[in-house]
Amino acid sequence: MSYNDTFIIAKDGFKCIAAAAALMLFFMAVDADLLSFLSGLLLLAAIWAFRNPERTIPHFQEDSIVSVADGVIKSIETIEDEKGESSYKIVIKSGLLDTSVLRVPFSCNVSGIEFLYGARLNTLTPLSDSLNEQCRIVFGKGKKQVRVLHKLQLSSVGIKNYLSEQNSVVQGMRYGLMVNGKTTLILPVNSRVAVKVGEKVRAGETLIGFFS
Repeated sequence: MSYNDTFIIAKDGFKCIAAAAALMLFFMAVDADLLSFLSGLLLLAAIWAFRNPERTIPHFQEDSIVSVADGVIKSIETIEDEKGESSYKIVIKSGLLDTSVLRVPFSCNVSGIEFLYGARLNTLTPLSDSLNEQCRIVFGKGKKQVRVLHKLQLSSVGIKNYLSEQNSVVQGMRYGLMVNGKTTLILPVNSRVAVKVGEKVRAGETLIGFFS
């Protein structure tokens, strides 16, 4: 299943936007000016968070990898698995005001998906890493594989993933949504990383790296 929502506002955000609008109208009806103003700000924030803009996918060279989420690069490091094989680990932090729509890193088949329902705790909470809702997706296979972990933080909406295993996907296409969370990308050691810590990235547009 693919995510074909091309409306200017992501459909997964309609309930949150409607709730914020209803709250604002209620406070307006009872002449609670301050609360009307604050709920109006909440409505604007919800509309902004669930915006679903069209993105022009750049024509990068073959084997390019683009960002799956909007946000800021928080860390880049080399890690080793239990077999002693090295990989690059890139962490992207997405805030409440970043575009929440997720996009495919490169054209391939989806080879694995795991979804774990859970809490939506702040990352400052010690148990957030183990308890928070998360979604793992493996794009591609072998030496051309990107493993993605989306982990939710404080949010009124859970992670949405519209992919299934063996889906054939195209670079830059929408596949889900996450409002306020952390995305970890694991690239094989044969990759070349093209971003740096602190850099702002945009899903489907920013070059993350290349397969060598």
